[in-house]
Amino acid sequence: MLTAEAVQKIKADHESLRLRVRELEGKAARAQSQVAVENVIYVKVTQIVTGLSGGILGSGKAIAQEFSRKDKTSSDQTRRKSYGGTAENREIDVYNKELVPVPVDTVVRCFRDFKSGLWIVEAPQTAIAISNGISGRSGSTAGNGSASLHYLSAGALVDTGENVTVYNIADASITAGAWITIKLNTFGQWFVDMEACG
Repeated sequence: MLTAEAVQKIKADHESLRLRVRELEGKAARAQSQVAVENVIYVKVTQIVTGLSGGILGSGKAIAQEFSRKDKTSSDQTRRKSYGGTAENREIDVYNKELVPVPVDTVVRCFRDFKSGLWIVEAPQTAIAISNGISGRSGSTAGNGSASLHYLSAGALVDTGENVTVYNIADASITAGAWITIKLNTFGQWFVDMEACG
């Protein structure tokens, strides 16, 4: 049988443990929110981030950006080590899971993959392409065909060597060799946005 003194000691220990658990839960919650913040950053591309090729992620270099609430400006991140940079080199390695490259000086959102720790750039939503022949829409059936992806580098249109399936909601077909812009929808499908005139 427990004495009154033993019961009081158990109650005190229980209260101490309850407070300690609450403190640890608070620390864990704060740590989790800090991790979430550090897993999404904006970067400025310093070396073209190539597109996915043969199932291998494209890669390039970028510098993490920080934003000033007061001045409403952006600048290179000063805490570069936490993103993979060093004191001597602010650039971090970034990777691309899409076919479309990301050109130099582009500022894009970047996510850290939980398992690999790799920084993955946000997928481009618009691309430049040359039509390989795309049929027009027929009634409620979208036209389709393929297009070769290009990107702009120092004013030159560069072929990525990758082709994608493209859908067309216009009733006019697009001839092979025509320059077009295409947009990616939320289902991962490319649609013709515009055809160059002339």
